[in-house]
This record gives sequence, C-alpha cells and structure tokens, in this order.
Amino acid sequence: MTAGQRSSLPPFGIRRCTRRTFLLSALLGLTAGGFGANRYSLAEPGPEPCLEPPWLSKTIADRQSAARLGRAYLDAHPEYRHCHALLTDIERAVKKHDVSTPLTADAQQTASALNGLLRKEYAHGEVVSVAGWVLSKTEARLYALAAMIV
Repeated sequence: MTAGQRSSLPPFGIRRCTRRTFLLSALLGLTAGGFGANRYSLAEPGPEPCLEPPWLSKTIADRQSAARLGRAYLDAHPEYRHCHALLTDIERAVKKHDVSTPLTADAQQTASALNGLLRKEYAHGEVVSVAGWVLSKTEARLYALAAMIV
C-alpha cells in the first residue's frame, strides 16, 4: 500500500478508538455472542422444578432419601429433567400394566395403584440400578419427581 493509498483510508481505526468506543464494542460483542448460544452451554442444567402431584406424598414414605436417589437417577438420565417427561412415562407405565386407576384420580387410589405397579415391575424384572440400589423403573422416576418438587 502506498502512502497515497494510506492517506485515502477513513480516519477511523485503532488510532481513533477511544476508551468508550472500545468498551461499547466489547460489550456489544459479548452480548451478541450470547444470543445464538445454547442457554445451557455454560452450566449443566438442573432439573426443572415442578408442582407436587397430590398422590406423590402418599406413594413415597421417606421424602429426603427418595429425593437423594432421584437426583442420582436424574444425573444418569438427563432426559427426565422435565416434569412432563417423568409424568408421561409414569402414566405410560400405568397404562402398560393395565392399572385401571388414572393418575388424576383420588390420591389414595392412585398411590395404591402405583404401589401395585411397582410390585408388577419388580416381578417382571423392569428394574434399574441407582446409586447401588435396585429400583423398579417407575419407582426411580417417582423418586426423580420427588427430587424436582419445589
């Protein structure tokens, strides 16, 4: 580049960059970069908090231990970090084993039906290992739900 060409360049550049311009540019670059990024890219997402179904407290006796195992299950199965996914699979298991009580029925009836379902799953070998414990699949999902209750 010749001296004549250099003099024809606009006077903006590094030489004319004030502290204010630099800080605004840096701030704009940081915020613009975050818009396209996945919101979970900086940290592992925790489970989605959810409201307690009325039948859950009648199904789980020791809430703290259940929540501890539920967190371990959620760590191993991140696809269940949403209440909707857990409740859908619990309801699917209820229908699969022909338990006639829907999850929206009376809390005591639902708890009784879920306990029957857990026994059926153990009998059919539908179990998972969670933190050294052997649990039925639905039992592990119920514990995960207990871990997500706000």
